[in-house]
Amino acid sequence: MFKLLSSILLLVILTGCASADFGSPNTYQRYDVQRIGQYEQATILRVRPIAIENSSDSSSISSIVSAAAGAFLGSQVIGNGRGRYVAGALSGSVSGLVAQRVSAVMARHSGVEVFLRRTNGSTVVVTQVDDQQFVPGQQVFLVSSGSGYRITH
Repeated sequence: MFKLLSSILLLVILTGCASADFGSPNTYQRYDVQRIGQYEQATILRVRPIAIENSSDSSSISSIVSAAAGAFLGSQVIGNGRGRYVAGALSGSVSGLVAQRVSAVMARHSGVEVFLRRTNGSTVVVTQVDDQQFVPGQQVFLVSSGSGYRITH
């Protein structure tokens, strides 16, 4: 029984920490497939590393569920009598805190901020995940679609 409940708790924590979509130029959203987009050539002026953070609040749900599961497991496994309530409260608090911290770490991804000069002479800045490498002076494609802009080789 303990192994089953521990497995469920671990699954809840990992599900809540599932990696978020940070808009890779190599990954298209369903609504961008089979739609006309536009592109233009641009020249890279500057590239700067950044951190991208997922702002969704799904981690609070996983923290609450993890805290409840931790409290239940703690009260069932540790202590007898009133001690089990203290154990349940402590293990629930720790479970919730751990789930929240793990979610925060998993919600961050490295990215780049790329300064571009378009063919019409205007300059723009595009941020995206860093799964492609760019260097100043490089000619790239600036692609626009329903989900925004992306830079690709």
